Amino acid sequence: MGHSAPGGRPPGRDGLARRIGHAIADWVLFRFAGRAGVWLAVVLAIAVVAAPVRFGPISLSSLALLVALIVVLPRAAVRRLTSSEAALGQMHEESQRRTEAEQHERRELSAWVADQVAKDRLTGLLNRTTFLDQLDAILSRDHGSSRAVVVLDLAKFSSFNEAHGTAAADELLVTAAARLTSVLRPEDVVARIDGDVFGALLTVPRELVQQVVDRVQRAIGSPYSVSGAQYTMRAVCGVVPIDDAEPVPATDVLRRAEIALQNAKATARPMVVFEPRLEDETRDRLRFYQDLSIALSNDDFTLAYQPVVHSSTGQVSGVEALMRWTHSTRGAVSPAEFIPMAEASGQIIDMGLWALRTACRQQRQWRTKHDLDVMMAVNLSARQISEPDVVERIADVITRETADPRKVKLEITESLVVEDNPAAMEVLHHLRGLGVRLSIDDFGTGYASLSRLSKLPIDELKIDRYFVAGIGSEGPRETILAASIGMAHGLGLEVVAEGVETPEQLAYLQAHGCDYIQGFLYSPPVAADGIPRFARERVRIEFPVQRDDEAADTGPRIPAVLPSLERPLPRRLFVR
Repeated sequence: MGHSAPGGRPPGRDGLARRIGHAIADWVLFRFAGRAGVWLAVVLAIAVVAAPVRFGPISLSSLALLVALIVVLPRAAVRRLTSSEAALGQMHEESQRRTEAEQHERRELSAWVADQVAKDRLTGLLNRTTFLDQLDAILSRDHGSSRAVVVLDLAKFSSFNEAHGTAAADELLVTAAARLTSVLRPEDVVARIDGDVFGALLTVPRELVQQVVDRVQRAIGSPYSVSGAQYTMRAVCGVVPIDDAEPVPATDVLRRAEIALQNAKATARPMVVFEPRLEDETRDRLRFYQDLSIALSNDDFTLAYQPVVHSSTGQVSGVEALMRWTHSTRGAVSPAEFIPMAEASGQIIDMGLWALRTACRQQRQWRTKHDLDVMMAVNLSARQISEPDVVERIADVITRETADPRKVKLEITESLVVEDNPAAMEVLHHLRGLGVRLSIDDFGTGYASLSRLSKLPIDELKIDRYFVAGIGSEGPRETILAASIGMAHGLGLEVVAEGVETPEQLAYLQAHGCDYIQGFLYSPPVAADGIPRFARERVRIEFPVQRDDEAADTGPRIPAVLPSLERPLPRRLFVR
């Protein structure tokens, strides 16, 4: 049976107060640290110990709790609030620092992206778009200043790229870009326009532009060391002087510079300054390219064949296939006009294969219908040799037309072998492996060294008609001609002279041991049906043939250091 505590308080109330006091003490000590927590613990302890003591209607424990609520807890709460505010302040500062760091990173990233968009990734130069933007800004801002825009192209770079691959080509472009910037002033704006084309805005007087271009071309023309080998490049430039009297948008300025560049490439000049007439010429050139494509697709080209005869017997030994084109409105177009255009546009690749295919087909017809089996010479352009599959395509033509490769001769220009081009040399060796014969055409105009000639897989030399035309005239051409014949024989080659037009020229060539003759003296280029008739009628030699030791009055003797012409010759050499 229960009883009441003193003062009439229920007995369980003191236990409840203790439990509440302990719980509050634990919570307060857990949540509050420092002096406030200690004082609160003391007050709560008093409340627990003095729970039974009463002061009138209020017990001592209740009084202790009331003190805790009124005095200690608010002070602790204030300290806690102050501490929280300090923590919040630190958090705010930290957040602000993070925000500033993120903003800095975003600015850096934005600047990096803008830089990447503005510059060429390979060379680090400005790209075409940024170059135009800066050109527009400068043209609109700086009036009265002397300026010029130069656009330059690396001649034969595409051939280098195809022969050596992208990595080597990129290495060469980076070096070229560094050389370009090194010879220009810091205030000049330099850019990579496209591929191997670079542009620059020069802030120099007009009369000094030529000097700057010369300096650029010398820098670009210095040898490049790529993958342990030395290569040379040549810069072709188009120039546009900027005249403030005629405000022109940047796009038009650059277009004019590119027109001048294309004209320089088409005319084989190192630099061309823009003139208004060049725009009309460019439009005509584009129409000409289109006409070439149409002529090729419509089979409008034909071949003429010029006989090559033995210099002493007059017997036809071979023919050279020469392309001819009759335009629907312009009439006959000279090969001297359309062949360079086809080279520049790349159309020479398909045209050259067409010529080889047609020539091999005609050769087969002569063999089957006329029992005429002669050597067929076809020109092979430098652009064709730079094609990666040229050997396979030539082999395919020979196979399809059932041609005898031993009766096919490919003529290449001397300029192709002047430069150190391992890829071209490899192609020549592969072509020789097909069984075809190789001849150096226009010999004497490209300055090929003797050491390089001795390493070439060739069978003949065709000396340029320029030296034949010099027979009988004063000057060194006769001496060079005689020395070339002796040199070729010394290398085990045979000689054909091209461009022979007079009996005097023939007599000189016979006297100096030239093996074969080609020229109007015997026959101009004729249609295919004229060759069998010409071959049946052996050409008569109407004038005496002198030996070299009897030709005292026909020209200088071959130098004693050259080998004798009396030795048997395992190969042939043709002199034009």
